[in-house]
Amino acid sequence: MTANTERGTDLVKRGLAEMLKGGVIMDVVNAEQAKIAEEAGAVSVMALERV
Repeated sequence: MTANTERGTDLVKRGLAEMLKGGVIMDVVNAEQAKIAEEAGAVSVMALERV
């Protein structure tokens, strides 16, 4: 069995862009903020460390 090891193909890049189109990416520091972002319509969250 052979695996396709190609990464970052055009299809993947275009698919991600389509998924995120028209949405917001939110920075959060905990699960509670992630839940609030999700309820507010965020299409993605980025977890940051607390400073």
